[in-house]
Amino acid sequence: MTAGHDTAVLVVEDADAMPPAEVARWLRERLDGWSEQDVRLVEVVAGELFDNARRHGAPPYVLELLLNRRGESLVVSARDHTVGRLRPWRPAAGLLLVGALSARWGVTSRAGTTTVWAELLFED
Repeated sequence: MTAGHDTAVLVVEDADAMPPAEVARWLRERLDGWSEQDVRLVEVVAGELFDNARRHGAPPYVLELLLNRRGESLVVSARDHTVGRLRPWRPAAGLLLVGALSARWGVTSRAGTTTVWAELLFED
């Protein structure tokens, strides 16, 4: 991904269709040319969000990377089909890590889906 080529989307239709190593490979391919430090940051955050979607939701799982036009920030989101999630959100270790590594993060639930997103900032 480079500024101007700003969106990448991975859709996983089946819970067993794509193991974590393949998700990591997909991410690395999209971040070709990025610094190793930035790639690892995105891998950790995206991995936590995607794992959270798989653990608490149902397919399809949608992992999205949205780079702002100048390449200064990246919003990583993971969406899943909501499965009876009526209790309030309480961040566990994975989301606490996401919160520590991101500028901000949040949860959006609507029409049978839940999206957890995080905004990552990058220095020039």
